[in-house]
Amino acid sequence: MSIWVGPIVSVKQHPRSAKTYTPKPQARKEPKPSPVLDEKSTKSEKPDQNKLETKAEKEEKVRSLNKKRVDFVIVYRKSTLTDDSITKIETFLLNLEQKGFELEISGFSVNTDIDFVKIHAPTRVLLQFAELFGIELAYHYKDYRVGATKPFNFMATILTSPNVMHPVYERARPILSEDIPRTITNAEKGLVIYRVLSKNPYGESDQDCGIKKLISTNIFESAFPIHDGQWQWTEEGPLNERQLLDKYWSSLRCFYKQQPLDLIHKYYGPETSFYFAWLGYYNTMLIPASALGVFCFILGLLIFEDIFTARSKEVCESPIMLCPQCHFKNCKFEPLKNSCFHAHLIYLMDNPLVITFAGLMSIWSTFFLELWRRKEAMLQIRWNLRSVEADCSMRPQFEAKTTHYKISKITGNLEPYMPKKVQCARYTLSASAILFLMLLMILGMFGIMVYIKTVAVVLTSSDKHILTINPTLVASASGSFLSLCFILIFEMLYGKIATWLTDLENPRTQVDYDNSFTYKSYALAFVNNYAVIFYIAFVKARFYTHPGDERLWTTAGGIGSDLCNPAGCIIELGIHLVTILIGKQIVLTGKQYIIPKIKNLLRRMRKHKNRNLKVTLQWESDYLLNPYKKYHIMQEYMQMIIQYGFVTFFVAAFPPAPLLALFNNLIELRIDAIKMTRAFRRPVAFKVPNLAAWNGILKGVTYIGVATNAFVIAFTSEFVQRNIYKTTVSSDLVGFVNTTISVFNVSEFLLDFGTAGNLTVCYYPGRRYPPDHPSKYELTEEHWYILTIRFLAVVVFEHIVMLITGIIAYIIPDIPFSVKEHINYQRDQFKAIKLKALQETYLKEQEKKKLHIFDLT
Repeated sequence: MSIWVGPIVSVKQHPRSAKTYTPKPQARKEPKPSPVLDEKSTKSEKPDQNKLETKAEKEEKVRSLNKKRVDFVIVYRKSTLTDDSITKIETFLLNLEQKGFELEISGFSVNTDIDFVKIHAPTRVLLQFAELFGIELAYHYKDYRVGATKPFNFMATILTSPNVMHPVYERARPILSEDIPRTITNAEKGLVIYRVLSKNPYGESDQDCGIKKLISTNIFESAFPIHDGQWQWTEEGPLNERQLLDKYWSSLRCFYKQQPLDLIHKYYGPETSFYFAWLGYYNTMLIPASALGVFCFILGLLIFEDIFTARSKEVCESPIMLCPQCHFKNCKFEPLKNSCFHAHLIYLMDNPLVITFAGLMSIWSTFFLELWRRKEAMLQIRWNLRSVEADCSMRPQFEAKTTHYKISKITGNLEPYMPKKVQCARYTLSASAILFLMLLMILGMFGIMVYIKTVAVVLTSSDKHILTINPTLVASASGSFLSLCFILIFEMLYGKIATWLTDLENPRTQVDYDNSFTYKSYALAFVNNYAVIFYIAFVKARFYTHPGDERLWTTAGGIGSDLCNPAGCIIELGIHLVTILIGKQIVLTGKQYIIPKIKNLLRRMRKHKNRNLKVTLQWESDYLLNPYKKYHIMQEYMQMIIQYGFVTFFVAAFPPAPLLALFNNLIELRIDAIKMTRAFRRPVAFKVPNLAAWNGILKGVTYIGVATNAFVIAFTSEFVQRNIYKTTVSSDLVGFVNTTISVFNVSEFLLDFGTAGNLTVCYYPGRRYPPDHPSKYELTEEHWYILTIRFLAVVVFEHIVMLITGIIAYIIPDIPFSVKEHINYQRDQFKAIKLKALQETYLKEQEKKKLHIFDLT
């Protein structure tokens, strides 16, 4: 069986003896409006696959559509085709041709097993289908258009501030001189063609339709729109949009330049442009946060050095011996002065200015959220997306997998549906799987904490002096690196798991599927990335009672005996935060930059069978690029919003965190741009009105950030305790350390450690009654008083931030008043024009009636 190929594909039936798909070039014929199946045809001859194509044959392939642009390409392998798949391809292409599309099949110049179905869509056909699918085209936009913000001169490029005197302007005048396109754009062409391909039938059944099914069953290998040309810069001749984007956007040298969002939107579509708009805006908002964080960090060192030096001196010169933090023989009694270095570090992270900065970051996050909503609304107006709605049509996968049908109350037609019992069972199974995976991640975190505890104990018990100086810091640093490895390993798994669970649920519409997948992926990523940090901040050392309580060592694996350094948990929290934040960003950024290049090289080596020929045709070059995965942008959002959580949740543990995030993101944005322009095929420009599910996730992360900052200030840091002590006891904090520890009688240990010597008492963290008190080792009244003040501080902090958030939301509307006035004025003008036209039509009809009556009389 074979398919005859001319200027427009004509499908012919051949004897079933040949099982390979071998198109045979034929003499050029005039296009037929409605080709039909020809039952009488002979078997085509197979071309010599070892014979190199001549230059004339190559030029013929380029001219195969009469020099018309190739808008879309479908790829298949001849060696994988069967009789059934060939029949489906013939039917699919015939139906596509009958819709008015011009098709042409050509082989791959360097691999004869691969064929391309090149699709050219006439403008008339595209406009008809755009109207049919309700796709609003950019050049039809007549409403008020919000102009782009003009950048500073040093941030401007020829794309953001066109200059007719610039030497590039003449070479790209059609691109740079158009604010609104004059015709349908190439990105919109790809979208319309993809929507047609998604509905195009290939069999007799109603379910036998769509390019996705043909790709999933390996009949077609891939389908994608074509880039406008090569990305490499040329010194002469006209420039295409891809070259301009690569030169002035996706270059690391342009890291400080304003992004050409309008051109990104025109070339890649709203889904991609919204991501880069959000990332660019996030970077802009990180600038004041970074400056404020560094300012508070440095100023805190200078102002509060004397006060905290006195506190550190109290630790460094203390004769107090701490009780053993392990439960086996030869555990050592550790001197409090071993925490001297830790005590010097504490005032870097736990001073009043840093705590103030943490509170300001909570307000910053609400500012960021509200201002982004405003910018998003302005982009919707600018890109004509306000009327775009989510795709609520039925998923073909839902229709294929569902076995139950009922009459729809809305349409009155027989439609597939999923019974409530089946739906509840699927969602219950999915939720149980998610909870089980979260439990596994928490168990992994538990294992890391056990590791840190074990390493600290081993180092403390060591005879080598250099290891016993700061065992907690060494254990925390190694544990944070192990935690980073654990996070990176799990990240490779939960995307596939979320896909499998979402397929199990089988949502009815595509928007439900996408939202479900996004929420599952983020829930798993949330636990994976933040479990260790939350444990150190809010759980560690909270269940410790006193050294004589044997339950500390026998319950829950002895996790209750896990203690922070006597100087506090904030340093350990900062170590983990910095290690995960920096290490993860370095690994992922390097991965995003290097992996696509390696994949491209491997694809070229695998597909490029003939090394003597060079790929020059655009669709062949695009085919050798990395396929654009469905949830590629979602993974980019995931990475950035996880980072946003690190910046907002625990900034009190490391104030320069926003600065580190800013440095990473400036590089990340350009690397993402390089991937889009050089390493990946062009994506289909799907119309989306906003960030979709990510807006809700951003809102949730912002609110969680307010709560976590409140609890970090009140419980993890010593801010509340110090202020209570300064108010009630001493303003210079002399003696403060002694109020944070309690005494224990060494003779009450159930185990003879053999290292006590002449010690009669040792000390442990907490506020408990001494051994000679009637309520020995019970919590003191001072503990409950401080605990009450801490919770009160949390409530006051959250209410203040929420009040400020409400004021900000009221002051900053989503759409500026001036823009609303312009939009309302233009709508009133359109209404007046329509009303005038109706009145004129009515008067003409009345005049005709009068003339008709006069003629009758």
